Amino acid sequence: MKLKKKVYLGTFVLATTILLSSCSSTNNFKDKQQVKEDPYNITLKESRTNVKINIISTTSKIADKKERHYQYTDESENNYLAGMPIILDKGKEATIKVSNKSSTTTNVHWHGLSIPNNQDGPDITLNNKGEKTFKITPKESGTFWVHSHYRPVETQVTKGMYAPIIIRTETDKKYDLDEVMMLGDIQESNEQNSTMAGMNMDDMDMSGSASITDTINGKKIASNLKIEGGQIGKLRFINASANNFKTIKFPFKVRVIAKDGYNLEQAYETQNFNIAPGQRLDVEVVLTGKESKTYTIKDGNAKVKLIYKGNDKSKAISPFIPLKADNLEKYVSDKAPDISMKLTEEMEMNGSEMKMREMINGEVFPNTETFNVKVGQVYKVQFENADKMAGMSHPMHIHGAHFQIISKNGHPTNDTTWYDTYPMDQGIKTDIAIKFDEPGVWMVHCHILNHEDNGMMTSFTAK
Repeated sequence: MKLKKKVYLGTFVLATTILLSSCSSTNNFKDKQQVKEDPYNITLKESRTNVKINIISTTSKIADKKERHYQYTDESENNYLAGMPIILDKGKEATIKVSNKSSTTTNVHWHGLSIPNNQDGPDITLNNKGEKTFKITPKESGTFWVHSHYRPVETQVTKGMYAPIIIRTETDKKYDLDEVMMLGDIQESNEQNSTMAGMNMDDMDMSGSASITDTINGKKIASNLKIEGGQIGKLRFINASANNFKTIKFPFKVRVIAKDGYNLEQAYETQNFNIAPGQRLDVEVVLTGKESKTYTIKDGNAKVKLIYKGNDKSKAISPFIPLKADNLEKYVSDKAPDISMKLTEEMEMNGSEMKMREMINGEVFPNTETFNVKVGQVYKVQFENADKMAGMSHPMHIHGAHFQIISKNGHPTNDTTWYDTYPMDQGIKTDIAIKFDEPGVWMVHCHILNHEDNGMMTSFTAK
């Protein structure tokens, strides 16, 4: 009898092992299949509470060119040209283990997420073969991203050290198409990238430019999108370019519903929009009519086709829920700025080379002063872009908090949109209202990463 029990037990263990192995192989096959087809179509992708990110150095074909670059990928090291989508649920704690296998020192920053300061990332160094486990409980839903914050940041982000983060709720499951659109670019050299940094090309169509190759999800021509009459889609745009503004053009009207991870108080329609480095913007796509058509969405010389299958179904109803935002202007409208930051740049000689000094209040990081603030108190902060170069914009990103734009050159904006990154345009004094809910030292810097590397960075110290 004892022998039979041992035989039965051994058979059970063997069968279980084979079954689990089979399931694992099936899941790996499905993962590889999805990556091969379109890893950025997250419509049916499951959310996770345990995530493993491998940072690797690899060679891939990006925009028709073989490029040596970095990737934020999965345990199987599948080929994610614009980083592995990280899908989490609002309110559910996620354990994210980051392993650095890139052969270079780096770190990670969870851009836009409201998390404790010790999880934000810039002060946590990941040496080669180093690992770090982050515990994140998303307080908000929306479109965010993770990227290197290790200086020189420009080089690592340009070479692919980033990935999208999507925080979902049940509402997101009502979309028939949910697609991440990572916007990037390849330029002839980092020197050229740096020279053009900050030039707002909003009104210029860069299609056909020999020096710039725009990319959508790591491709010059991204995977086709598909939608039918009676359906509704969400496109989540993330400007992951190290230095360049992007202009997205549609052949039909779309509905803008969220910016920088937060739903708008009131959605609006447009046929094109501009997006600064670091920013995110979500739009809804709804098409109707019996005639099937193929449309092209453009970002410079990158494009993606949307294949519409016509029918006689009525227009889809949007699941969008407007955000009832607290207007912070009422707390600070009648007061002078509590904190002022003057943004300037100047050329200096560095040996035989010319170098730009990007400054906040006349100093470059790490010589810039920190600004002391109290947790829970609303502050009025003024950014003055005093650059002499016309068209130079500085998209300023603040870690640890979102803010509202309350006035420009003293004129109220009446804008309740929440931002974590916003372009401070040349010649404009832009007043923001901001409140920190978590203590710690929080970075503030230009998200034109060449400008950050050259000194346009400081911090808020919240206590």
